[in-house]
Amino acid sequence: MRTLIQGGWVVGYSGSGHELIPNGCVVFEDDHVIHVGPTFDGPVDRRVDATGKLVSPGLINCHLHAATNAGQAVFLDGLKADYFGSNFVGYVAPRRGTAVPRAGDRADVTGTYGLWSALRAGATTIMDVGTMPGGPAPFTRIAGELGVRAYVGPAFRSASYAFDGSRIVWEWDEANGIAGLERAVAFIKEYDGAYSGRIRAMLYPGQLDTCTPELLRQARRWADDLGVPMQLHAAMNQREFHHILEQHGQTPIQLLHSIGFLKPRTGLGHCVFHNGHSWCHYPYADDLKVLADSGVTVVHAPYKYAKMGVKFESFERYRALGINIALGTDTYPQDLIHEMRWAALMCRLADGSFRVGRPQDVFDAATLGGARHLGRDDLGRLAPGAKADIIVVDLRHLHYGAVHDPIKAVVECGSGRDVETVIVDGQVLVEDGRAARIDEQALLKDVQAEGERLWKAIPQWHWTGKPLDEIVPPSYPVRGAH
Repeated sequence: MRTLIQGGWVVGYSGSGHELIPNGCVVFEDDHVIHVGPTFDGPVDRRVDATGKLVSPGLINCHLHAATNAGQAVFLDGLKADYFGSNFVGYVAPRRGTAVPRAGDRADVTGTYGLWSALRAGATTIMDVGTMPGGPAPFTRIAGELGVRAYVGPAFRSASYAFDGSRIVWEWDEANGIAGLERAVAFIKEYDGAYSGRIRAMLYPGQLDTCTPELLRQARRWADDLGVPMQLHAAMNQREFHHILEQHGQTPIQLLHSIGFLKPRTGLGHCVFHNGHSWCHYPYADDLKVLADSGVTVVHAPYKYAKMGVKFESFERYRALGINIALGTDTYPQDLIHEMRWAALMCRLADGSFRVGRPQDVFDAATLGGARHLGRDDLGRLAPGAKADIIVVDLRHLHYGAVHDPIKAVVECGSGRDVETVIVDGQVLVEDGRAARIDEQALLKDVQAEGERLWKAIPQWHWTGKPLDEIVPPSYPVRGAH
């Protein structure tokens, strides 16, 4: 079927970058775009009026953990101040001898919510970074049936985090890491290209400080042999920076470079703590030059770090050096429009300048940067031959006011709630704000019940053994609470 979307601001592609077409047209047929321009005179089967709206390529969320937001309730643990930017450990690492916090996650609730909340906010391509609640097969089925374009794969690592009292420790098992890599390779061979090519596989070694250099070398060889992208959490907190420096005599970036890990189609999740970061004070390396020369992608999740009071130093500095930057959400809300605004504002705070963090730069990161990470020239843009991954954002809300430049308007004033239409591979998944394939209210009811289960279980695994309200007290006293 041939569909014409007309009358709105269209984000076209000139061949070298995005361009704006006022009162433009996008025509797609089946799973690909066939025309982008001011007018279209050919026959169509369906017309969509986008007057007063932005017609954009679907956003690419390059770093997401498909879980409910409930598990992140202890992210800012009020009883512990020595995480050094590694606060995520507080909700993924149990006390020694107890089950991991998300052991009971279900694909039909947790996986659905994690993926759908990102898609609902405009992400048509989603990278679940090794989370896969419910297991690889059930999660992949959920992703395929929801209609999203997803890059998925099971995580593997040589060590897991645990708490020994209040101390974070690494529990090493290299054999388990190698076995996990073998399972990941088998997953790629079985599922890469499933669901008419919408489901693609990736390699996801866990974190730099939970993987041995040998495991990462083997992962690199497999990614090259199989021709798949790869992503690793690296340079993500100060604890890791000094741990790697102590263990290997190199910064995290230097270590990855020395083992040949850094290549195009490889992403480093977060990559905040380079040698020149103000928290690191290590003048004996040039990490950003190494990144720029390697062609690797840095996947930036600004809101998560803003919550910890940590700056990415800086979006403009990385960009000016030619480092490819993509965006991800990592934690909730899974809203890339929200992340674009945080990326821009945190850049201005880091550099002390309003001339950086430009709307077009963060929009590029959410579209073209993600496509470059994946090695896809048919994603992140609206051009003939590109995939029909399209979103329509309604700019006719009071919070936008008068709109002169729609990209500035969306980055400065918008949110994922303004996305009224989501099309993936030519299939309409959200239309006029209504989900086509799931009951969102029923899903939210299940998510709340899952949250109650997770919160109740916190004393069973948390390092303090305390209930949630003693770890992270409520904003105000709760009347009648005991």
